[in-house]
Amino acid sequence: MRIEVLEYFLEIAECRSFSQASSNLFISQQGLSKAMRALESEPGVVLFRKKGRGIELTEEGSILKSHATEIVRQNDRARERFFKMQVGPSATDATVNVFATSYVCNAIFNLLDEELGEHGLDNCSVSECELNEIIAAIECGETNFGLVNILQEDVAELDAFPYLTFTPFLTMRITVKAPKSLAPQFPDGQITPRQMSDLSLAYFNEPVLNKFVKRAFQGPDREAPTIVLHSTNIERINSLVRNSKAVTFSDTFTQSIRKEAEGIISLDLNPPHWFFVGVLENAGLQKSSDQYGYVQRLRALIRYKHRHYLGKYAV
Repeated sequence: MRIEVLEYFLEIAECRSFSQASSNLFISQQGLSKAMRALESEPGVVLFRKKGRGIELTEEGSILKSHATEIVRQNDRARERFFKMQVGPSATDATVNVFATSYVCNAIFNLLDEELGEHGLDNCSVSECELNEIIAAIECGETNFGLVNILQEDVAELDAFPYLTFTPFLTMRITVKAPKSLAPQFPDGQITPRQMSDLSLAYFNEPVLNKFVKRAFQGPDREAPTIVLHSTNIERINSLVRNSKAVTFSDTFTQSIRKEAEGIISLDLNPPHWFFVGVLENAGLQKSSDQYGYVQRLRALIRYKHRHYLGKYAV
């Protein structure tokens, strides 16, 4: 029995739902069902049975749960020890200066604030900058690196700066958040830019997203949607979506951390569009520097805490 499959089993038992467990684990329901059939076939037992609209454990499932819980707990302890060995203590108590784009400030330093504090990665001073400002800061020696987000199709543009290297550590797919009342219009859970043209749009004022929006609605067969709000006020944007007054953009990583509010659905954008979060650094960065150490510890934290997400959205 693979540890990963036992983790799947325990998540299903906790959720009492294959669909909810598949969402939490970033695996398709088909893949999850296949894994459970294989798990049942090994000892020749049935682990789940239907109960109302959900499922419950059989007697055999309850027996497996008690053993699987201990196995997974021991595995988690080992993972945590390995993670702490990778992260280690900070080489200095000095504050590390971090230059980051606005998306990174929100998705990494705000959403993951508790995780950063728990593992000693809150000893940093974050300067919110645009990508070109970070490049200029690296060029003049003000910093050795920046944490940036960049559209997949724009990565090649960094070749114009031969002294820089970009190393992505997260991949995100752009998604659309919409009021639940629109669900019948999109039964397959997908929406196209052409379909968005008929809707009202509220979206976050962020350079990479602004560039994406400009491109997404270009072309003779596309019209830009009615933009009702273009702002950094996330709460106001979400309020418009909840009240069925607009749709907005999100991404798979943000949604993996911050679950959707009641009355909001997530739609996949078709065709898919991707962007990366990663480290943009001076190729001559001293590997022993505090900045380099901070980046390595941050990447180790994300690998440890978000392994299920990375399993589906590999860099």
